[in-house]
Amino acid sequence: MSSAPESLSPSGAGTSEAAASANPPLAAASPAVFLAGFSTLALISGISIGLAKVVTQFFALAIGADAFQIGLIMAMESIGMVLVTVPAGFIIARFGARRVYAIASLGPLIVNLLLPFASGIIGLAVGRLVIGLCIPFRIVSMNSTFLAQLNRIGVGKAGWYRGALTAGLALIGPALATVLTQHVDYVWSFAIIAALFGIMAVGSLYFFTDEAPQRSSSSTPAPKGLSANGIVSEARGLLRNKDVSESCVIEFISSATGSLFAAFIIVVAAHLNGLTKEDGVHIMLFHGAMTVLALFGAGRLTRTLNKWIAYGAGLVLGTLALIILGTASGFAALAIGAVLLSAGQSIVHLVNMRLLSTHPGEKSKVSGLFNLSSMTGSSVGALAGGIVSKFAGVQSIYLLWLPVLWLAAGYLFFVLKGTNPHEA
Repeated sequence: MSSAPESLSPSGAGTSEAAASANPPLAAASPAVFLAGFSTLALISGISIGLAKVVTQFFALAIGADAFQIGLIMAMESIGMVLVTVPAGFIIARFGARRVYAIASLGPLIVNLLLPFASGIIGLAVGRLVIGLCIPFRIVSMNSTFLAQLNRIGVGKAGWYRGALTAGLALIGPALATVLTQHVDYVWSFAIIAALFGIMAVGSLYFFTDEAPQRSSSSTPAPKGLSANGIVSEARGLLRNKDVSESCVIEFISSATGSLFAAFIIVVAAHLNGLTKEDGVHIMLFHGAMTVLALFGAGRLTRTLNKWIAYGAGLVLGTLALIILGTASGFAALAIGAVLLSAGQSIVHLVNMRLLSTHPGEKSKVSGLFNLSSMTGSSVGALAGGIVSKFAGVQSIYLLWLPVLWLAAGYLFFVLKGTNPHEA
């Protein structure tokens, strides 16, 4: 293993030695070696997140937190993530994904070692906020590295990163949390989570790459630095690209719809005759398993698919899913709705990743905007569903979301698409 950089200097050093260090041997090896190592890190990342979410909720219950307090604790992480996601992309573009990812992994490592000693709700909430401030640097680093390598490993594998992450987050992590909390105490549970972050920090030095910074020329304006005005100005410039703006809108509405499903499906199942909360968990597992299968297996099918056909297919599948979920009266119908929703989300994600991988700008900056769309969409979907549930039956939330979905589709097609209906 090559030694880690001793200082966090900008990755645009410009020397051949710096360029070589930006691409460690394993990252520059065969596409299969890179893909195997990177997918393993993504899987571990998903496991650590899924494990931490469940263990934290169990621990909060153990120290006497109620439902509102648990929601507040978990929301603090999302707040931290939204605050720094876009700046994270610009910081990574300047300093490099490997170094930023490794350093950002140290925050969750330390916090998870301290969390079991928190004596109250405030301590847990602050800990989750700190973790939330670190996670965007990790997510954007992974996303930008994967986008930068996607043309080399093949766009048919565009879903492997999200697929591995989802497998850990939605399937392995929660299952492992159940086993851990039954056999070891919370100190050891959080120590295991911390160890996973340590493994990822070391692994990133082998498999992550630092994209070459764009150099200014007579026709290309120089980067505006890390000031707030500079970041906002460059972000606006990136969003003028149709592929970027359309992908961000699609990711926002897809994440909002997925969040709406995940936030209320357990409650919906519990309210149907003959079903229980556990059945709702099983429905979520159906959704997660289908997502993993689609992301790993459908990349080849979508690599040459016209993006508007893909977006249209996602819209139809999402519409059918919401209708079925909103009118279901049993387990089978809910499972079918979950599978259709997963398929629609996976198709549009695969196409978005393909499009963003060909964007000529720095991938970390694009990834920051893309991930901000995902995070805010997830927050808006759950929040909107919660507000609507105060005035309507919980299952009807899915039907009431249909106008929102179609309004977003109309905005995308008639406003953002512009005058080039034949773009791929």
